[in-house]
Amino acid sequence: MTCRRVGALLEAYADGELEAEAVLDVEAHLADCNGCSSRLQLEHAVKKSLRRQVYAEAQPNDAFRERILASFRAEAERTAVANLDEPSHRSGMLSWSSIVPLAAAAAMALLWSAKVSDPKQSAKTPGNKTTIASVGPASVEQMLEELVDRHIDRSKPDVTEPALLLERMEPEVGVPVHFPSLAQYGARWQGGKLVKIRQEPTASLKFLVDGHRVTVYVFNSEHFALGSPLKRRVIGDEPVYTGWKRGYSIATADRHGIGYAVATDLGEDEGAEIVASLH
Repeated sequence: MTCRRVGALLEAYADGELEAEAVLDVEAHLADCNGCSSRLQLEHAVKKSLRRQVYAEAQPNDAFRERILASFRAEAERTAVANLDEPSHRSGMLSWSSIVPLAAAAAMALLWSAKVSDPKQSAKTPGNKTTIASVGPASVEQMLEELVDRHIDRSKPDVTEPALLLERMEPEVGVPVHFPSLAQYGARWQGGKLVKIRQEPTASLKFLVDGHRVTVYVFNSEHFALGSPLKRRVIGDEPVYTGWKRGYSIATADRHGIGYAVATDLGEDEGAEIVASLH
């Protein structure tokens, strides 16, 4: 495949819109062409910059947030006053017609406050296990984007000796980072690197399986929510979550607080089987 042909496909490739066969052809070319690889990195950088800009501009200001919360409070007060004459009030109990709006208003206020709070403060407050990375499907989508970004990154690894993974990465990641045994898949070790996924330190461990790149991520699962848009499956006795992003299969699992994710251009079944084997 020529550079001209690859150049015409790079945008679709970066967006995960290519067929599997075309993805393999593009990646085979990228493996040998520094020029096209640099163009792809620029494409990813532009897209990430746009996402950051859109996110920043979408944040409501303090005045708007206060108007929303004031509206919730006013609605709750109106509902309480409107129900003062109901029989349930005379018996000393609130009726369901008053409880439901009050609960809804309180829940909406709490949810709004959580979503617009400072991401760094939300992620680092002691005892607060609900971080910005675990709020809603949109955040899971962003996590998948970053898993793919780190998977296609071709920078040199920080650690090439498996015995050093635990020593070098556990203090940063916050959970044990053991060398995964993938010998049954014929995997060849490429090296490991400490990366950030949703601003959380994550171990990125890279392998080659029959010429296909496989990245195993190890992270503290308290910082991430596994759910929609990922699909829950059971491999053996192990629950895993699988999905696709930009032509790559993603499989994730939680093992007693240690989170694992696998990104690869292998099929969804293969990724799910690999992540289910990790302990």
